[in-house]
Amino acid sequence: MNIDVVIPTRNRPDRLIKCLEALERAKEYINFEVYVCDSSTTVRKRQEVENVCTKFEFVSLHFHGGNNVAAARNFCAKVASAPLLVNVDDDIYVEPKAILTLYNSYLKSEGNRVIAGSVAWDNDWSAPVVMRSIGYGRKAKANEKPSFLIGAFFLYPREFALKLPWNERIKTSDDRFMGAVWRSHNIHLLYESNARAFHDHQHTAYDVKHQESHIYANMFDTLIANFNVRRAISYQFLGFAASAKLYLKDIRTVFPFFYAWIKGNAAFVKDYKFLKKYTRIRL
Repeated sequence: MNIDVVIPTRNRPDRLIKCLEALERAKEYINFEVYVCDSSTTVRKRQEVENVCTKFEFVSLHFHGGNNVAAARNFCAKVASAPLLVNVDDDIYVEPKAILTLYNSYLKSEGNRVIAGSVAWDNDWSAPVVMRSIGYGRKAKANEKPSFLIGAFFLYPREFALKLPWNERIKTSDDRFMGAVWRSHNIHLLYESNARAFHDHQHTAYDVKHQESHIYANMFDTLIANFNVRRAISYQFLGFAASAKLYLKDIRTVFPFFYAWIKGNAAFVKDYKFLKKYTRIRL
């Protein structure tokens, strides 16, 4: 079998069952196995996840103790076996032909590559993202090389994940970090708009602590992975100002914002040698 679907999940059996029901319909068009990688935090939730998975013959359930998305995706790559993996987050519901479409699009392209499908958040469909000078992204225009892909639904070679694992030292900003890694290794970031999926109506909210990983990933991109001092300075100053507009409006988030920004920069400095070695890994 050339392709496996991997699903990182945590404390959300109610969404997982809808995700698997959608994949069951997708299996009518292309054969694949599903590996559910669960890090639920209570015995009860783990049992509920297990009860969900036993309803589907094509699902293999694996538990792990990772505490963030990066750890979950690394674990998924280890337990799966096919050369190509499709990540489907547990709150993503694919259209019946989405896996087949994504797979065929990958086969038609060449070189080292990863490819994302398009996910609908309400009426907004995801697309590749280009980083702006303020440290935040926008949707890429036609023929514009993206900075990163949305990782909720994408296909990648398992070998990439084993040799260039997700960075488990950061809590969020995984997509931005891996986009920087892949670009530094000349891995093409592709997109198939016809491989479509829908995000659950409940959305994950990121609080001010997210700024710690945000600046860490931006500094990694511009000072190590894809060296650009001017962009790094822009991220520090224009990015700080753009973020401040969000968090300085509320007295409750003023100190946490400054603390997260300082902590993120400090973590980057602390991890500098580790990150340099990381980018020297050869595929």
